[in-house]
Amino acid sequence: MLPELLSIGPFTLYSFGAMMAIALVVPWWFLREDLRERGFDPANAFWLMFGAGVGGIAGAKVWYVLENPGEPLLSGSGLTWYGGLIGGVAGVVIAAAMLRLPLGQIANAAAAPLALGYGIGRIGCQLAGDGDYGSATDLPWGMSYPEGTVPTTEIVHPTPLYETAAMAVLFWALWRLRGRVTAPWALFGIYCVFAGLERFLIEFIRRNSEVAAGLTAAQLVSVGLVALGAALYFLASGPATPAKR
Repeated sequence: MLPELLSIGPFTLYSFGAMMAIALVVPWWFLREDLRERGFDPANAFWLMFGAGVGGIAGAKVWYVLENPGEPLLSGSGLTWYGGLIGGVAGVVIAAAMLRLPLGQIANAAAAPLALGYGIGRIGCQLAGDGDYGSATDLPWGMSYPEGTVPTTEIVHPTPLYETAAMAVLFWALWRLRGRVTAPWALFGIYCVFAGLERFLIEFIRRNSEVAAGLTAAQLVSVGLVALGAALYFLASGPATPAKR
């Protein structure tokens, strides 16, 4: 594990923070290219990613504090996936509204970058060993996190790596589909279905507590995300205009 990348005097570069920054910059490049292909000003990608970043971090932190009363709101630790998703989407919606962009097409353009950003962010979790690892395992690729920010010497599932691999595949598929699935909201609906399915399944080997019906909070949110995505895909309306090439 490598929680700290480097330290110079009072300055410390943490691996989680570095990967969060990369998780915004790299998807920004792909979003910019997608917007250009769709005939939009690629400069809008900056403000859309800015909204996603600010909203995502704020949402992840606020939800964590609500789930864990007494935790400081301004600390550098404690984030939740579903809070970040909700906050990030809200940030993009606000940015798109301010830029007067058609939200359905922007949602489609953001689908692949969202998967990519999440996958990169999970690399930060892996490097930091921040407790997002899974339950005990005897599989040959199991590992321990003795120097993580939430250390364990037990051999466990490296679930952040599983999620990074799954999101890499989803990113590739969505990027290939962007010129074929063009109805507003449809591609974003596909993202929601498979992102929700991925998180639902990974929770079976995570260490999170069950909250209802034998499911964790993340699984309950995932069920809603899959349902939302399916509805968006099948109810997608509007002209299916091929993306510009």
